[in-house]
Amino acid sequence: MGSIRGGNGDGRPPSDDGGLPDFPPEWGVVVIPDDLTELDRETAALQRERRRSARRTKWRRRLGLPSAKPGDGDNPPVGIPLLIMSIAIIAALTSLFAITLTNRGNPTTTPTTPPVQATTAPPQMIDLALTDATGKRVQLRETLPAVILLLDGCACDQLIRDTVALAPPSVTVIAVDKTAPILPAGVAVTALADPEQALMATYNDGPDRAAQPAGEPTAVLVDSEGAVTKIVSSSKSVNTFSAALTGLR
Repeated sequence: MGSIRGGNGDGRPPSDDGGLPDFPPEWGVVVIPDDLTELDRETAALQRERRRSARRTKWRRRLGLPSAKPGDGDNPPVGIPLLIMSIAIIAALTSLFAITLTNRGNPTTTPTTPPVQATTAPPQMIDLALTDATGKRVQLRETLPAVILLLDGCACDQLIRDTVALAPPSVTVIAVDKTAPILPAGVAVTALADPEQALMATYNDGPDRAAQPAGEPTAVLVDSEGAVTKIVSSSKSVNTFSAALTGLR
């Protein structure tokens, strides 16, 4: 490349600082390239630099930062990444806080199932075979539904008659004692012997048995499925179990 070192046609020598006469001294040395294509490259580079500078200035304005000063260079200040990170963290915390408040305002209620009340099934009739006055074995489960009168030495003729009169046609009336009891005439009752008092021990073995005087009968009502529906101690009158008896099936 060449450079203009002479005067401006007036014969004056060039200035000592390499500048041109009649031009501002801050322009410095003006160099004219021999190949004008070099000016195109320098022009393109200058335009790229101006575009970068314009973009930096625009973003600084958006972020509220001061304008760049000469000499800052192309490297962005450390404050810009920190500012971007701070904005992202604040946005994430805000979203999390909003979700927490929403969950507190609308608590999820887990439906609770009411506890199931346990029902106690009635006890089942023991599988027992007794004998009648002739020695014939009778399986109690084959006579159901039935009302069993445990006489415990009581004659109880009136109780037996009233029970037969009140019992539904499908219900068997059974009178049980240590030996097959003698029944009043004209009643449809099955008399059975229980010499071991197995039925009395099973169905009248509560805390009141010791206080119950001898000769007090007990009524045991059993439905067709073999479930013992009612036990009544000291039942000398059918009125003590009449309601259960009429509903026995």
